[in-house]
Amino acid sequence: MRRLTDRLPPCLLRLALLAAVALAATAQAAGAAPIPLRTAQAHVAGDPAPVPVPLPDTWGARGRPTVGQGTYRMRFDLPQVPPEGLTAHFARISSTRRVTLNGFPLGNESFRGNEHAIPDLLSLPGPMLRVGPNELVIDVTYRDRGGLSDGTIDTPHAQQQRYQDGLLLDREVPRALNMGMVTLSAFLLLVWTRRRSETSIGLFGLLALIGSVRNYGYFAEYSLLPGGVADWLFFSAQVWTITLFAAFARSLQVSPTRSRAMTRALLAFGLGVPAVAAAGYGFGAMPWMRIAVYPVLLLAGFVSAGLLWRVARARRDAIHVVLAIAFTSVIGSGLHDHLYQQGMLPVTHFFWIPIVMPFAFGVYAVMTMGRLVTAVGEVERLNAELEQRVLQRTRALQNANATKSRFLASASHDLRQPVAAIGLMVSLLREQVTARPLQTMIDRVDEAVASMESMLRGLLDLSRFESGTVRARPQRLALQPLFDAIDLHERDAAQAKGLVLRFRPTRLAVVSDPVLLEQVLRNLVSNAVRYTERGSVLVSARARGAHDVLLQVWDSGIGIAPEDQEAVFDEFVQVGNVARQRARGLGLGLSIVRRSASVMGHPLRLRSVPGRGSCFALTVPRAATEAVAPPAPAAAALGASPLAGLRIVLVEDDSAVRDGLAARLAAWGATVQAFDGVPAVRAALPARGAPDRGAFTD
Repeated sequence: MRRLTDRLPPCLLRLALLAAVALAATAQAAGAAPIPLRTAQAHVAGDPAPVPVPLPDTWGARGRPTVGQGTYRMRFDLPQVPPEGLTAHFARISSTRRVTLNGFPLGNESFRGNEHAIPDLLSLPGPMLRVGPNELVIDVTYRDRGGLSDGTIDTPHAQQQRYQDGLLLDREVPRALNMGMVTLSAFLLLVWTRRRSETSIGLFGLLALIGSVRNYGYFAEYSLLPGGVADWLFFSAQVWTITLFAAFARSLQVSPTRSRAMTRALLAFGLGVPAVAAAGYGFGAMPWMRIAVYPVLLLAGFVSAGLLWRVARARRDAIHVVLAIAFTSVIGSGLHDHLYQQGMLPVTHFFWIPIVMPFAFGVYAVMTMGRLVTAVGEVERLNAELEQRVLQRTRALQNANATKSRFLASASHDLRQPVAAIGLMVSLLREQVTARPLQTMIDRVDEAVASMESMLRGLLDLSRFESGTVRARPQRLALQPLFDAIDLHERDAAQAKGLVLRFRPTRLAVVSDPVLLEQVLRNLVSNAVRYTERGSVLVSARARGAHDVLLQVWDSGIGIAPEDQEAVFDEFVQVGNVARQRARGLGLGLSIVRRSASVMGHPLRLRSVPGRGSCFALTVPRAATEAVAPPAPAAAALGASPLAGLRIVLVEDDSAVRDGLAARLAAWGATVQAFDGVPAVRAALPARGAPDRGAFTD
């Protein structure tokens, strides 16, 4: 080593020595231990003279009042005074205090109106320190939990690091937990506002919200409210949380007792106790209220926790077990905090509820939200499954409906042929039979055939609408010829009942489908005649502005009750025909009317007064020009042979209908040539002359 140092230049030796000294000084400074403050001369309320006490000092543990003022004198020795000064750190010191160092005041470091124990730093300036003995005097004021923790004196940087580390666990973590719980509780309350039946979720959300806001207030550095108001709010929040806890536990019972007396008792307790505390605060009753009420709150909390354990045993699921554990831990923390509040525990303790409550409630809230998410997922799965089933059922119903429509169309079409043949035969038979008894029987048969033909026609029309094959073909249509045709068809039925059937003459023309519009008006007039026993039926057309025509069918019939006015447009519905009398049809007329009006795009309205009559109105687009109403045709004097001298070609593939129609035409005096199809007609035309008129039937 000596040989090596001999070879080094003198300058390098000096640098090495300086570096060694600097490293040694740094190591000594880094390894310097903080000065502990573990004893003090304390003088608090009730002490006749200052007494030496070990730190931490808790007034309640020494049998002293936990509120009031006190003075602590602490001495420490310094081998040297750092130029940057020192800092004293206390884990618990009153926020309202007055500090002097070696007889020099350190300035106003008090926060009036708080008077609670908090972690804090005291700056000890270098000019006020001295080598050797130093004295630090702290005058403190407390509203509760009087005392002082032990402390340390060290460099400002080291103390600041300790202080920040302590704040992280002592203040910031509880703040973050409670703010997170506020967010969760707001979400639960939002769920409750959307589903008011979820009473338990609403009560839990309100309980968690009030408790979390109260817990956050424990760590406020400054009070925005006067001390009395803040005290009352904290006390009231404690009462409200326990009241909500009891109501929440009661709402979860397997067979909850929904007695109004219990609800009124909880409401009276939750509102009455804070009211009494507010009234007595000016008389200094708040400490006594805490002493009297907090044990009751703890007892109610443990009873409510017992109810939750009963629920957990009954339901045997994880979420209720976690709930029972969470609330039991919160109530246990409340017991600890009550003892700490009364100064029965060391001043260095801290409130457990601000940490335990958000953690315990948060676990339950997260599990509840998980259950809600699972429930939503299950609902979505069930909805998808239901939609699939509905789709399958809809397809099955559509197939069944299509099958029904095909059956009705086929059956009604096939049955119309023999019914038409029977009608023709009955008509011929009436002309050939002169005996009165037989005429009466033939009339009855004719009525039955006419009723059957009407029913089949209605079924066929209904099947066509349901199959979607009906399309409107609008064109210009004069209304007067349409009125005349319907008048000619329905006048005999009206006269048979002694009714006056009137069609108001009109020059109006409309744009509509001629076949469908005639079907609508014919059905409305037929219904009006059928359901009117006396009076009249009026059909009119009135211009509505420059673009519309209002067609109306008025009757003085039985009318339709308001509750039945929508149902009469349904299929097979006949108001006042419970016995289903055949003469009154199947109840398809108005259904076909509505479907036809819908296809044409013509609005249909009904006004009716029971016992006074009805009015059906149809709004139809008006044609650009109006037709001149032709004069009413004079009744032609038709003889017994109105077709005498005419030659008619009849083409019909149904033999019964062909024979019946040929006989009917022949009875009217025509010469009839009947064929069973178009090929037979073409084959016969070269050999015969052209007919005078062609008769083609479906």
